[in-house]
Amino acid sequence: MSVIVILPLLIIIAALIMKKHMMIAGISGAIVAMIIGRVGLASATKIIMDAIPGMMSMTVPIMYSATALAVAKTGGFDALLRLSRKVVGNKVYLVAAAIVIIQALATYAAGLGAGNTMVTGPLAFAAVGAVPELIAGMAIATAASFETSPASAESATLSKIAGIDVSSYVSQMFPLTVLFWLIGVALAAYGVWRRGSLLKEEKKETMPTGQMVRTAIPPLYFIIVVVAGTYLNKLFGGYHVFTPPFNMVSTLVLAIILTKSSMDKVAENLIQGSSFILTRLFAIGVFLGFINILAEIGTFKYIAQIAASAPAFIFIPAALLAGFLVAVPAGAYSVGVISLVVPVLSAIGLTPLQMGLVALAIGMGTQMSPVQINVAALSQTFEMEIESVVRNNAPYVLGVLGVLIILGLFL
Repeated sequence: MSVIVILPLLIIIAALIMKKHMMIAGISGAIVAMIIGRVGLASATKIIMDAIPGMMSMTVPIMYSATALAVAKTGGFDALLRLSRKVVGNKVYLVAAAIVIIQALATYAAGLGAGNTMVTGPLAFAAVGAVPELIAGMAIATAASFETSPASAESATLSKIAGIDVSSYVSQMFPLTVLFWLIGVALAAYGVWRRGSLLKEEKKETMPTGQMVRTAIPPLYFIIVVVAGTYLNKLFGGYHVFTPPFNMVSTLVLAIILTKSSMDKVAENLIQGSSFILTRLFAIGVFLGFINILAEIGTFKYIAQIAASAPAFIFIPAALLAGFLVAVPAGAYSVGVISLVVPVLSAIGLTPLQMGLVALAIGMGTQMSPVQINVAALSQTFEMEIESVVRNNAPYVLGVLGVLIILGLFL
Protein backbone atom coordinates (compact mmCIF):
# COMPACT_ATOMS: atom_id res chain seq x y z
CA MET A 1 0.00 0.00 0.00
CA SER A 2 1.50 3.32 -1.10
CA VAL A 3 1.82 6.48 0.99
CA ILE A 4 -0.23 8.27 -1.68
CA VAL A 5 -3.43 6.97 -0.06
CA ILE A 6 -2.92 9.59 2.66
CA LEU A 7 -3.18 12.46 0.13
CA PRO A 8 -7.02 12.65 0.14
CA LEU A 9 -7.01 12.92 3.94
CA LEU A 10 -4.44 15.72 3.84
CA ILE A 11 -6.61 17.57 1.32
CA ILE A 12 -9.65 17.31 3.60
CA ILE A 13 -7.70 18.45 6.66
CA ALA A 14 -6.17 21.38 4.71
CA ALA A 15 -9.60 22.47 3.48
CA LEU A 16 -11.05 22.37 6.99
CA ILE A 17 -8.09 24.35 8.37
CA MET A 18 -8.78 26.94 5.65
CA LYS A 19 -12.34 27.11 7.06
CA LYS A 20 -13.96 25.65 3.96
CA HIS A 21 -17.38 24.07 4.44
CA MET A 22 -17.11 20.42 5.41
CA MET A 23 -19.05 19.41 2.26
CA ILE A 24 -16.45 21.12 0.08
CA ALA A 25 -13.60 19.53 2.06
CA GLY A 26 -15.23 16.10 1.92
CA ILE A 27 -15.97 16.02 -1.80
CA SER A 28 -12.48 17.34 -2.63
CA GLY A 29 -10.84 14.49 -0.73
CA ALA A 30 -13.31 11.94 -2.08
CA ILE A 31 -12.62 12.87 -5.71
CA VAL A 32 -8.86 12.51 -5.20
CA ALA A 33 -9.44 9.17 -3.40
CA MET A 34 -11.55 7.93 -6.33
CA ILE A 35 -8.75 8.79 -8.75
CA ILE A 36 -6.00 7.23 -6.61
CA GLY A 37 -7.95 4.08 -5.78
CA ARG A 38 -9.72 3.82 -9.14
CA VAL A 39 -13.08 3.80 -7.42
CA GLY A 40 -15.84 4.01 -10.01
CA LEU A 41 -18.77 6.39 -9.85
CA ALA A 42 -21.21 3.54 -9.19
CA SER A 43 -19.14 2.25 -6.25
CA ALA A 44 -18.68 5.75 -4.81
CA THR A 45 -22.42 6.42 -5.12
CA LYS A 46 -23.21 3.24 -3.20
CA ILE A 47 -20.71 4.11 -0.45
CA ILE A 48 -22.29 7.56 0.02
CA MET A 49 -25.88 6.27 -0.17
CA ASP A 50 -25.09 3.60 2.44
CA ALA A 51 -23.69 6.19 4.86
CA ILE A 52 -26.67 8.57 4.93
CA PRO A 53 -29.32 6.17 6.35
CA GLY A 54 -27.00 5.19 9.18
CA MET A 55 -26.91 8.76 10.45
CA MET A 56 -30.61 9.48 9.86
CA SER A 57 -31.55 6.35 11.84
CA MET A 58 -30.10 7.75 15.09
CA THR A 59 -33.55 8.14 16.59
CA VAL A 60 -32.64 8.66 20.25
CA PRO A 61 -30.73 11.93 19.73
CA ILE A 62 -33.49 13.14 17.41
CA MET A 63 -36.22 12.37 19.95
CA TYR A 64 -34.33 13.87 22.88
CA SER A 65 -33.35 16.94 20.86
CA ALA A 66 -36.94 17.62 19.85
CA THR A 67 -38.20 17.02 23.39
CA ALA A 68 -35.62 19.31 24.97
CA LEU A 69 -36.44 22.13 22.56
CA ALA A 70 -40.18 21.69 23.10
CA VAL A 71 -39.67 21.84 26.89
CA ALA A 72 -37.42 24.87 26.48
CA LYS A 73 -40.26 26.67 24.66
CA THR A 74 -42.40 26.27 27.80
CA GLY A 75 -39.69 28.05 29.81
CA GLY A 76 -38.69 24.87 31.62
CA PHE A 77 -34.90 25.09 31.38
CA ASP A 78 -34.94 28.79 32.19
CA ALA A 79 -37.03 28.10 35.31
CA LEU A 80 -34.75 25.23 36.35
CA LEU A 81 -31.76 27.50 35.95
CA ARG A 82 -33.32 30.20 38.11
CA LEU A 83 -34.06 27.68 40.85
CA SER A 84 -30.48 26.41 40.74
CA ARG A 85 -29.21 29.97 41.08
CA LYS A 86 -31.32 30.39 44.20
CA VAL A 87 -29.26 27.53 45.64
CA VAL A 88 -25.76 28.45 44.43
CA GLY A 89 -26.19 32.22 44.16
CA ASN A 90 -23.68 33.79 41.79
CA LYS A 91 -21.45 30.67 41.82
CA VAL A 92 -22.66 29.55 38.40
CA TYR A 93 -19.41 27.62 37.91
CA LEU A 94 -20.91 25.06 40.30
CA VAL A 95 -23.85 24.68 37.92
CA ALA A 96 -21.37 24.14 35.06
CA ALA A 97 -19.53 21.47 37.06
CA ALA A 98 -22.80 19.72 37.92
CA ILE A 99 -23.87 19.70 34.27
CA VAL A 100 -20.65 17.95 33.19
CA ILE A 101 -21.04 15.38 35.99
CA ILE A 102 -24.63 14.68 34.92
CA GLN A 103 -23.54 14.40 31.29
CA ALA A 104 -20.73 11.98 32.18
CA LEU A 105 -22.89 9.73 34.34
CA ALA A 106 -25.74 9.67 31.82
CA THR A 107 -23.40 8.73 28.98
CA TYR A 108 -21.65 6.08 31.09
CA ALA A 109 -25.01 4.53 31.99
CA ALA A 110 -26.40 4.53 28.46
CA GLY A 111 -23.21 4.02 26.45
CA LEU A 112 -24.23 6.84 24.13
CA GLY A 113 -23.47 10.54 24.46
CA ALA A 114 -25.38 12.64 21.94
CA GLY A 115 -28.87 11.97 23.30
CA ASN A 116 -27.76 13.07 26.75
CA THR A 117 -26.11 16.19 25.34
CA MET A 118 -29.51 17.16 23.94
CA VAL A 119 -30.84 17.11 27.50
CA THR A 120 -28.01 18.72 29.46
CA GLY A 121 -26.92 21.12 26.71
CA PRO A 122 -29.95 23.44 26.84
CA LEU A 123 -29.52 23.83 30.60
CA ALA A 124 -25.82 24.61 30.16
CA PHE A 125 -26.54 27.16 27.45
CA ALA A 126 -29.31 28.77 29.49
CA ALA A 127 -27.04 28.91 32.55
CA VAL A 128 -23.90 30.53 31.15
CA GLY A 129 -24.02 30.62 27.36
CA ALA A 130 -21.42 29.15 25.01
CA VAL A 131 -18.41 29.14 27.35
CA PRO A 132 -15.58 27.40 25.42
CA GLU A 133 -14.28 25.43 28.40
CA LEU A 134 -17.76 24.18 29.30
CA ILE A 135 -18.35 22.91 25.77
CA ALA A 136 -14.94 21.19 25.74
CA GLY A 137 -15.47 19.78 29.25
CA MET A 138 -18.76 18.20 28.18
CA ALA A 139 -17.08 16.76 25.07
CA ILE A 140 -14.15 15.27 27.01
CA ALA A 141 -16.36 13.72 29.72
CA THR A 142 -18.71 12.32 27.07
CA ALA A 143 -15.91 10.71 25.05
CA ALA A 144 -14.34 9.12 28.13
CA SER A 145 -17.73 7.72 29.12
CA PHE A 146 -18.85 6.12 25.87
CA GLU A 147 -15.41 4.61 25.22
CA THR A 148 -15.36 2.81 28.58
CA SER A 149 -19.04 2.31 29.42
CA PRO A 150 -20.21 -1.23 30.24
CA ALA A 151 -23.19 -0.53 27.96
CA SER A 152 -21.33 0.81 24.91
CA ALA A 153 -20.57 -0.88 21.60
CA GLU A 154 -17.04 0.51 21.90
CA SER A 155 -16.33 -1.44 25.09
CA ALA A 156 -17.90 -4.59 23.66
CA THR A 157 -15.83 -4.36 20.47
CA LEU A 158 -12.54 -3.61 22.20
CA SER A 159 -12.94 -6.33 24.82
CA LYS A 160 -13.66 -8.82 22.04
CA ILE A 161 -10.49 -7.76 20.19
CA ALA A 162 -8.51 -7.97 23.45
CA GLY A 163 -9.99 -11.37 24.28
CA ILE A 164 -11.23 -10.40 27.74
CA ASP A 165 -14.59 -10.03 29.43
CA VAL A 166 -16.33 -6.65 29.10
CA SER A 167 -16.60 -6.26 32.86
CA SER A 168 -12.86 -6.86 33.22
CA TYR A 169 -12.09 -4.22 30.60
CA VAL A 170 -14.48 -1.73 32.21
CA SER A 171 -12.96 -2.31 35.65
CA GLN A 172 -9.42 -1.73 34.36
CA MET A 173 -10.45 1.47 32.61
CA PHE A 174 -12.64 2.97 35.35
CA PRO A 175 -9.86 4.91 37.15
CA LEU A 176 -8.93 6.53 33.83
CA THR A 177 -12.58 7.23 33.11
CA VAL A 178 -12.91 9.08 36.40
CA LEU A 179 -9.67 10.98 35.68
CA PHE A 180 -11.10 12.38 32.45
CA TRP A 181 -14.44 13.11 34.12
CA LEU A 182 -12.52 15.22 36.63
CA ILE A 183 -10.62 16.96 33.84
CA GLY A 184 -13.91 17.79 32.11
CA VAL A 185 -15.51 19.04 35.32
CA ALA A 186 -12.48 21.13 36.30
CA LEU A 187 -12.22 22.62 32.82
CA ALA A 188 -15.89 23.62 32.74
CA ALA A 189 -15.87 25.06 36.27
CA TYR A 190 -12.64 26.99 35.65
CA GLY A 191 -13.89 28.43 32.36
CA VAL A 192 -17.13 29.69 33.88
CA TRP A 193 -15.35 30.95 37.00
CA ARG A 194 -12.86 32.90 34.86
CA ARG A 195 -15.19 34.19 32.17
CA GLY A 196 -18.47 34.40 34.04
CA SER A 197 -21.72 34.12 32.09
CA LEU A 198 -21.46 34.80 28.36
CA LEU A 199 -25.18 35.40 27.99
CA LYS A 200 -25.99 38.55 26.09
CA GLU A 201 -28.37 39.68 28.77
CA GLU A 202 -29.61 38.46 32.12
CA LYS A 203 -33.36 38.11 32.39
CA LYS A 204 -34.97 39.75 35.34
CA GLU A 205 -36.90 37.70 37.86
CA THR A 206 -40.59 37.97 36.88
CA MET A 207 -42.01 34.52 37.56
CA PRO A 208 -43.56 33.74 40.99
CA THR A 209 -41.70 31.02 42.88
CA GLY A 210 -44.60 28.57 42.78
CA GLN A 211 -44.96 28.89 39.04
CA MET A 212 -41.20 28.63 38.66
CA VAL A 213 -41.15 25.30 40.51
CA ARG A 214 -43.98 23.90 38.40
CA THR A 215 -42.31 25.01 35.18
CA ALA A 216 -38.96 23.54 36.25
CA ILE A 217 -40.35 20.08 37.07
CA PRO A 218 -40.63 18.78 33.44
CA PRO A 219 -36.96 19.44 32.47
CA LEU A 220 -35.80 18.14 35.86
CA TYR A 221 -37.87 14.99 35.35
CA PHE A 222 -36.49 14.68 31.83
CA ILE A 223 -32.89 14.85 33.05
CA ILE A 224 -33.57 12.26 35.76
CA VAL A 225 -35.22 9.68 33.49
CA VAL A 226 -32.53 10.06 30.83
CA VAL A 227 -29.64 9.85 33.32
CA ALA A 228 -31.08 7.19 35.61
CA GLY A 229 -33.53 5.40 33.30
CA THR A 230 -31.42 2.23 33.18
CA TYR A 231 -31.41 1.98 36.98
CA LEU A 232 -35.06 2.98 37.36
CA ASN A 233 -36.06 0.12 35.07
CA LYS A 234 -34.54 -2.30 37.59
CA LEU A 235 -37.22 -1.20 40.06
CA PHE A 236 -39.75 -2.71 37.66
CA GLY A 237 -38.02 -6.08 37.61
CA GLY A 238 -36.06 -5.27 34.48
CA TYR A 239 -39.17 -4.31 32.51
CA HIS A 240 -38.17 -1.38 30.30
CA VAL A 241 -40.53 1.40 31.28
CA PHE A 242 -38.18 4.34 30.86
CA THR A 243 -37.45 4.04 27.15
CA PRO A 244 -36.79 7.03 24.85
CA PRO A 245 -40.40 7.15 23.55
CA PHE A 246 -41.80 6.95 27.10
CA ASN A 247 -39.36 9.58 28.35
CA MET A 248 -40.36 11.88 25.51
CA VAL A 249 -44.12 11.48 25.87
CA SER A 250 -44.21 11.55 29.67
CA THR A 251 -42.06 14.70 29.77
CA LEU A 252 -44.28 16.51 27.28
CA VAL A 253 -47.46 15.46 29.10
CA LEU A 254 -45.96 16.73 32.35
CA ALA A 255 -45.05 20.03 30.67
CA ILE A 256 -48.55 20.46 29.27
CA ILE A 257 -50.19 19.78 32.65
CA LEU A 258 -47.86 21.85 34.84
CA THR A 259 -47.36 24.84 32.53
CA LYS A 260 -50.90 24.80 31.08
CA SER A 261 -49.45 24.94 27.61
CA SER A 262 -51.52 24.17 24.53
CA MET A 263 -51.21 20.53 23.46
CA ASP A 264 -51.20 21.58 19.81
CA LYS A 265 -48.48 24.15 20.42
CA VAL A 266 -46.26 21.68 22.31
CA ALA A 267 -46.76 19.10 19.54
CA GLU A 268 -45.79 21.67 16.90
CA ASN A 269 -42.72 22.72 18.91
CA LEU A 270 -41.72 19.05 19.12
CA ILE A 271 -41.82 18.70 15.34
CA GLN A 272 -39.99 21.97 14.75
CA GLY A 273 -37.41 20.99 17.36
CA SER A 274 -36.37 17.98 15.30
CA SER A 275 -35.55 19.98 12.17
CA PHE A 276 -32.14 21.28 13.25
CA ILE A 277 -30.67 17.95 14.30
CA LEU A 278 -32.13 16.22 11.22
CA THR A 279 -30.43 18.79 9.00
CA ARG A 280 -27.13 18.24 10.80
CA LEU A 281 -27.43 14.46 10.58
CA PHE A 282 -28.06 14.63 6.84
CA ALA A 283 -24.96 16.79 6.33
CA ILE A 284 -22.89 14.46 8.51
CA GLY A 285 -24.17 11.42 6.60
CA VAL A 286 -23.09 12.88 3.25
CA PHE A 287 -19.67 13.88 4.62
CA LEU A 288 -19.24 10.43 6.17
CA GLY A 289 -19.93 8.93 2.76
CA PHE A 290 -17.01 10.93 1.37
CA ILE A 291 -14.83 9.76 4.27
CA ASN A 292 -15.82 6.13 3.68
CA ILE A 293 -14.37 6.38 0.16
CA LEU A 294 -11.03 7.07 1.85
CA ALA A 295 -11.54 3.98 4.01
CA GLU A 296 -12.26 2.00 0.83
CA ILE A 297 -8.81 2.78 -0.61
CA GLY A 298 -7.06 1.93 2.70
CA THR A 299 -6.16 5.39 3.99
CA PHE A 300 -6.86 4.65 7.64
CA LYS A 301 -5.37 1.15 7.64
CA TYR A 302 -2.18 2.65 6.24
CA ILE A 303 -2.00 5.11 9.15
CA ALA A 304 -2.47 2.24 11.62
CA GLN A 305 0.27 0.23 9.93
CA ILE A 306 2.67 3.18 10.21
CA ALA A 307 2.02 3.26 13.97
CA ALA A 308 2.46 -0.51 14.21
CA SER A 309 5.90 -0.27 12.62
CA ALA A 310 7.13 2.42 15.03
CA PRO A 311 10.17 1.66 17.26
CA ALA A 312 9.29 -0.03 20.55
CA PHE A 313 10.06 2.96 22.77
CA ILE A 314 7.52 5.17 20.96
CA PHE A 315 5.07 2.47 19.88
CA ILE A 316 2.34 3.32 22.39
CA PRO A 317 2.44 7.09 21.71
CA ALA A 318 2.40 6.32 17.97
CA ALA A 319 -0.60 4.02 18.43
CA LEU A 320 -2.45 6.69 20.41
CA LEU A 321 -1.68 9.30 17.79
CA ALA A 322 -2.80 7.00 14.97
CA GLY A 323 -6.13 6.29 16.67
CA PHE A 324 -6.67 9.98 17.30
CA LEU A 325 -5.80 11.02 13.73
CA VAL A 326 -8.11 8.43 12.17
CA ALA A 327 -10.97 9.45 14.47
CA VAL A 328 -10.85 13.14 13.49
CA PRO A 329 -12.11 12.63 9.93
CA ALA A 330 -13.87 9.29 10.48
CA GLY A 331 -15.35 9.70 13.96
CA ALA A 332 -19.05 9.30 13.24
CA TYR A 333 -18.90 5.80 14.67
CA SER A 334 -15.96 5.48 17.04
CA VAL A 335 -16.65 1.76 17.22
CA GLY A 336 -15.93 1.64 13.49
CA VAL A 337 -12.60 3.42 14.04
CA ILE A 338 -11.77 0.93 16.80
CA SER A 339 -12.52 -1.92 14.39
CA LEU A 340 -10.25 -0.33 11.79
CA VAL A 341 -7.28 0.56 13.97
CA VAL A 342 -7.09 -1.57 17.10
CA PRO A 343 -6.82 -5.05 15.48
CA VAL A 344 -3.72 -3.89 13.56
CA LEU A 345 -2.18 -2.59 16.78
CA SER A 346 -3.24 -5.51 18.99
CA ALA A 347 -1.38 -7.93 16.71
CA ILE A 348 1.82 -6.24 17.90
CA GLY A 349 1.05 -7.19 21.51
CA LEU A 350 -0.80 -4.31 23.22
CA THR A 351 -2.26 -5.11 26.65
CA PRO A 352 -6.00 -4.52 27.19
CA LEU A 353 -5.19 -1.40 29.22
CA GLN A 354 -3.02 -0.02 26.40
CA MET A 355 -5.78 -0.78 23.91
CA GLY A 356 -8.13 1.08 26.24
CA LEU A 357 -5.82 4.08 26.05
CA VAL A 358 -6.03 3.91 22.25
CA ALA A 359 -9.83 3.78 22.54
CA LEU A 360 -9.77 6.89 24.71
CA ALA A 361 -7.55 8.62 22.14
CA ILE A 362 -10.06 7.66 19.47
CA GLY A 363 -12.88 9.01 21.63
CA MET A 364 -11.09 12.32 22.07
CA GLY A 365 -10.42 12.49 18.34
CA THR A 366 -14.14 12.12 17.65
CA GLN A 367 -14.78 15.34 19.57
CA MET A 368 -12.82 17.17 16.84
CA SER A 369 -14.68 15.33 14.08
CA PRO A 370 -17.19 17.15 11.85
CA VAL A 371 -19.08 13.87 11.44
CA GLN A 372 -19.48 13.03 15.13
CA ILE A 373 -23.07 13.11 16.38
CA ASN A 374 -22.10 14.48 19.81
CA VAL A 375 -20.35 17.38 18.07
CA ALA A 376 -23.58 17.98 16.16
CA ALA A 377 -25.49 17.88 19.44
CA LEU A 378 -23.14 20.46 20.97
CA SER A 379 -23.57 22.53 17.82
CA GLN A 380 -27.32 22.59 18.25
CA THR A 381 -27.55 23.17 21.98
CA PHE A 382 -24.95 25.95 22.02
CA GLU A 383 -26.20 27.49 18.75
CA MET A 384 -22.84 27.17 16.96
CA GLU A 385 -21.78 25.82 13.58
CA ILE A 386 -20.27 22.33 13.67
CA GLU A 387 -16.96 23.70 12.42
CA SER A 388 -16.95 26.20 15.31
CA VAL A 389 -17.43 23.40 17.84
CA VAL A 390 -14.51 21.51 16.27
CA ARG A 391 -12.26 24.57 16.50
CA ASN A 392 -13.44 25.23 20.06
CA ASN A 393 -12.65 21.69 21.21
CA ALA A 394 -9.31 21.40 19.41
CA PRO A 395 -6.87 22.94 21.94
CA TYR A 396 -8.47 21.22 24.95
CA VAL A 397 -8.78 17.82 23.26
CA LEU A 398 -5.17 18.04 22.06
CA GLY A 399 -4.18 18.71 25.66
CA VAL A 400 -5.99 15.55 26.75
CA LEU A 401 -4.22 13.64 23.97
CA GLY A 402 -0.95 14.84 25.50
CA VAL A 403 -2.05 13.44 28.86
CA LEU A 404 -2.88 10.10 27.22
CA ILE A 405 0.52 9.96 25.53
CA ILE A 406 2.27 10.59 28.85
CA LEU A 407 0.18 7.84 30.48
CA GLY A 408 1.01 5.55 27.57
CA LEU A 409 4.72 5.88 28.32
CA PHE A 410 4.22 4.41 31.79
CA LEU A 411 1.29 1.98 31.51
